[in-house]
Amino acid sequence: VLKAFIDNGVSESSFAGSTGYGYGDRGRDALDEILADIMGAEDALIRRSIVSGTHAITIALFGILRPGDTLLAATGAPYDTLEKVIGHTSPSAGSLAEYGVSYEQVDLVTGTETPDLEGIQEALKANPTIKMVHIQRSRGYNTRPSLSIEWIEKIIKAVREIRSDVVVFVDNCYGEFTEDREPTDVGADVFVGSMMKNLGAGFAVSGAYCVGR
Repeated sequence: VLKAFIDNGVSESSFAGSTGYGYGDRGRDALDEILADIMGAEDALIRRSIVSGTHAITIALFGILRPGDTLLAATGAPYDTLEKVIGHTSPSAGSLAEYGVSYEQVDLVTGTETPDLEGIQEALKANPTIKMVHIQRSRGYNTRPSLSIEWIEKIIKAVREIRSDVVVFVDNCYGEFTEDREPTDVGADVFVGSMMKNLGAGFAVSGAYCVGR
């Protein structure tokens, strides 16, 4: 983290305020580059105005998915807070479902609560409209174990054996800095998280990020 700050030339001027449309906001641009370096990604977007992890997930999903695409949840049902965003329980107003994005999920293996790699591959073979594979790293409100980077790597490898064009998305909330690798290090195309958790060290009251290709 310190090396990223040094490499991107952070100085007193980086903390100066900006006005109007925020053109040429050196501090904001430097922070994006710092996060990209830390996470081993090509690019990053980190903003206080992205108010939560759910907000960041929503931005990424709506930014990538288009009508006719299918979102495949590879680690079972995602957070309850995403139900209205995805619309998989009911096509609520403004949801992905209302915009014509379909949803499928592969449940975890009963008993072991581990990802069903064969089930993920079968789903990819059966549905060519799958555009994105969603991996939730945290247990969320469930009792399953959180996913390690090793397991995320296994899922991505299984996906790539079937489809090279699918976007692998990781919900990295609570996962930052818990291991010596991040999802991009094992092939994830994009991952998101909240500043109010690990990255903000308990001090941030809002903010979230999106990083990846």
